[in-house]
Amino acid sequence: MMSSFADRVIVVAGSASGMGLATSKTLISKGAKVAMCDLNGKGLENFRNELDPEIQSRVLVKSVDVISRQGVESFLAETMAHFGKIDGVVNFAGTGGHELGTQSIWETSDEEFQFIVDLNIRGAFNFLAESLKPGVLTDGGSFVHVGSMFSTQGFLRGAVFAGSKHASLGMVRSAAKEVGGRARVNCVLPGAIDTPMHRANLERVQDFPAPTLVGGAQEVADVTVFLLSDKSTFVNGAAWSVDGGAGL
Repeated sequence: MMSSFADRVIVVAGSASGMGLATSKTLISKGAKVAMCDLNGKGLENFRNELDPEIQSRVLVKSVDVISRQGVESFLAETMAHFGKIDGVVNFAGTGGHELGTQSIWETSDEEFQFIVDLNIRGAFNFLAESLKPGVLTDGGSFVHVGSMFSTQGFLRGAVFAGSKHASLGMVRSAAKEVGGRARVNCVLPGAIDTPMHRANLERVQDFPAPTLVGGAQEVADVTVFLLSDKSTFVNGAAWSVDGGAGL
């Protein structure tokens, strides 16, 4: 069913795997034109090359480092030049760091702190700031930031990670107030989702706190696509939990 996304142009950051890739695939299947960016440019190219030629014409891919504001600005400008407009932006780019679940706050190095903050806060800021500049999103456009269930609670041996996710949610809610009615700004808060990043954490740390509830990437994609669609025009400044009730 293509009705709400035919001729729509959506930017998906952090889209080479996991939830971002699932969201991109869903948007493409609904007729959208999708501009995909990720630090893993090779993964994006491989995905695009596997698509039918007609579909390839609706997909733009590029390696972008989200901690570079200039890089984000350039990619958005390239998307507008290529497709003529941008109707929605969704940012999945983020990290749990290298030591999630293993280090107390007093054991966290300055380097690890900066790595997490740069990607989870600066990256979120860059996409919010550049996407919400007047003239970038079409009137009534939608911005969706994908945070975490730990945007609203603590994480044992993951204080900087949780703190960074709290910060990005605060920016989303503030930005929703600032843009007024010309765009909607919302946040999705996934719980444990079966993605390459989640599986890597379980394999890396023997005593990593394994969740009892694990969702699929498509479940997050479906909520994200809803927030990008015309079916959510009265939803703004909201944080949607997709965690199976784990955050209750």
